[in-house]
Amino acid sequence: MNLLDQLELYTLRVGGKQVSQKEYWLFVYDSMKSGLLMTKSLEKHLRYKLKELGVSPQDTRPVS
Repeated sequence: MNLLDQLELYTLRVGGKQVSQKEYWLFVYDSMKSGLLMTKSLEKHLRYKLKELGVSPQDTRPVS
């Protein structure tokens, strides 16, 4: 289990029903992408996580 998975479990346990897995992983993806902290392997991992949750990062951007 990697650090992001551990953070997810902690957040979901502490936050209870306040945060869903989809919201958590979208937050991580958007934060890493906007802060230019995303490596190619991390982006691949996060896109896999989002895909498995039925979410596409492109679908989550606010409409301008």
